[in-house]
Amino acid sequence: MSKSNRYAASQKLHSTALHSHWHSGHLTPSLGCQHCVYLDTCGTLQVRPGVFDCMTYCCCVDASSCDNVCPRNPAHLVAREREVGGFQLNDVQAAPPVKVPPLPLVVPLIYHGSSRVRPLSVGVAALSLFSMFNKRDGTLRFATRRHLLDHFKLANDTKIILSGTHEDSLLEAWWRLRDREAIIRGLRKLGIVLVTTPNYSLFSDVPRPDNLFNMKRIAMVWSEFQREGIPCALHLNARTDRDFERWTDFLREHPEITHVAFEFGTGAGAGRRISWHVDHLVAVTRAVRRPLHLIVRGGVAELRLLSNTFAGVTYIDTSAFVKALRRQRLVPRLDQLSAECAPTPRGSPIDALLAENIATVRGFVECRATQ
Repeated sequence: MSKSNRYAASQKLHSTALHSHWHSGHLTPSLGCQHCVYLDTCGTLQVRPGVFDCMTYCCCVDASSCDNVCPRNPAHLVAREREVGGFQLNDVQAAPPVKVPPLPLVVPLIYHGSSRVRPLSVGVAALSLFSMFNKRDGTLRFATRRHLLDHFKLANDTKIILSGTHEDSLLEAWWRLRDREAIIRGLRKLGIVLVTTPNYSLFSDVPRPDNLFNMKRIAMVWSEFQREGIPCALHLNARTDRDFERWTDFLREHPEITHVAFEFGTGAGAGRRISWHVDHLVAVTRAVRRPLHLIVRGGVAELRLLSNTFAGVTYIDTSAFVKALRRQRLVPRLDQLSAECAPTPRGSPIDALLAENIATVRGFVECRATQ
């Protein structure tokens, strides 16, 4: 949603650091939440600055021009609430269970096929969901699986995961597609084995209806994929304890969900916040009381705990490809991977360097997940 609104909120609340606005169940509930129409769905805010309610985070000069889902722009709020049929999750359509093939612990994310000459053979590869369709006209980019494999230079037997984690503009591009179901049917014909839902943002400095709208969109997109026959991992984005409670209820109501997703690469991976998210992810899988497989980006240091909690974990790695493209070799040093220069002659392919980086990341992550 709108970045300008978040910046305005930060300016208004400049006397406190942004991390102090993270929700914590140990703090006093905001007084202004008690008579809010969204109280049951939202569950109130509990933050250190003691804001009166979430409307403290609306600082727009002209609310009519802001695209956050906010009560100070009633027309926009009503339109967005109608768009998703309300912010409750109990009306999201159920879907038939769809079998997912076994997934490895580490899967490299491949952005394109440039700078390589041979098909990459890794068993399972991840691609971006947003590389699958044309942004101008909303059509599928690949007519056949052969076209897809050739474009990304992948071996014929490659199983493909699509990752829905990206910046907001592309998340919105998916939502604006005129016929998402048709695109999904096209993706099924390409042999996609799993997709993670777009990680629509739950910012800590926007009014709560914006969060509730994005949670509903995550659930709806999960249903759309799975009803069209593609297994889908539900992205468990959350800002508050209540958000995680609602995801727990949703998982209980939908036993067809076998895979969930989470991303630690941005806000959730912050040093002061990561343990809150990990603790809640652990609580979710224990409360659901059935095996769940986690698809995760970032959070390598937490993989051991997550691996011991979930039935399976798959780590989508972005570093092997990016570093190889920059002619950098990944090297394990102490508790992290470092990049060192690995120059190649001008015009030389990066096939060997990419394969080396993928092997290095795989060994490093396997060690972190089992130590």
